[in-house]
Amino acid sequence: MKKILLTLIIGILLANCADKKPESKAETDEVVETVESVIKNLGTTESGTLKIIDSYQELILKQNGNKCGEWGGDTKEIRIYKMEHKGKIFADYKNIIIDCKDPYSEKNEPKTIEKKEIILNESELNLAQESISELIKYKLTTEQRISHSGIGNYVISRDSTLIIEDWPSFGWPKFRELIKQIENK
Repeated sequence: MKKILLTLIIGILLANCADKKPESKAETDEVVETVESVIKNLGTTESGTLKIIDSYQELILKQNGNKCGEWGGDTKEIRIYKMEHKGKIFADYKNIIIDCKDPYSEKNEPKTIEKKEIILNESELNLAQESISELIKYKLTTEQRISHSGIGNYVISRDSTLIIEDWPSFGWPKFRELIKQIENK
């Protein structure tokens, strides 16, 4: 009786597995294209700026570097926000530079470079949105791997309704381009 029951259970399990078919590359590409089309129109207003930003909502775009290996690296952060409901959109920029000889800052404080209340123009707002889209696309199309070091990229809204965390990640070119534009102001 036990052999019949065991054979029946194994048969049912094998039958269930046989019905499953792996997702094809075409199906994966179709999902990515759909996500890309949604992302293109995500968060844009008539003027093309990020619609999610308001006097009560802000976004943080952040990258933790990997220059010190498993101890991390420099941290670059952009906080995008409004002070008034219908007002201009601002950014605060912070770059925390750590010394790899003292990665936990036990002897020396890390060097911090800050710029506050930078008014963002339309081009910079579009670049911020493209940065978010680029990170989402990378996250959705890259196989996850386990690592003890690497770059960490993040997009987080103040109320935590939007959280994108990717680690280990990539260089995030659009974010770096946005950083350059802000640093040059």
